[in-house]
Amino acid sequence: MYKVVFEVVEVNEPRSLDGEPTHVSGPCKIYGVGDKVTVTGNPGRLVLEETDSVCLAAFSAILPLTSAMCREVTEPWDYMDKIKYYSCPDSERPVVFRVTRVPVEQGEVPLRKPE
Repeated sequence: MYKVVFEVVEVNEPRSLDGEPTHVSGPCKIYGVGDKVTVTGNPGRLVLEETDSVCLAAFSAILPLTSAMCREVTEPWDYMDKIKYYSCPDSERPVVFRVTRVPVEQGEVPLRKPE
């Protein structure tokens, strides 16, 4: 099993795709470069101790990917190890994440707090 770390590598200034003025002011207010979101398990679960901030729009976009990325890759046609970057769905000021799969240590229970 893997946990998946999404690290912010780029926060873009607002821009309109059609050249018209945009109503958005400034870059993303939730993420900054270096912020991380860590997800583990299937279905994907947020690891709060390893997460800096959560944007629900970005999280809803990355969550379907995480359940596939948390499992072992065994098939030669599987492309999960090839995904390196992912973007949030904000078309005017997208945030770009670097995607890293981290093996969960044997015996590690990443979702439970120590008793």
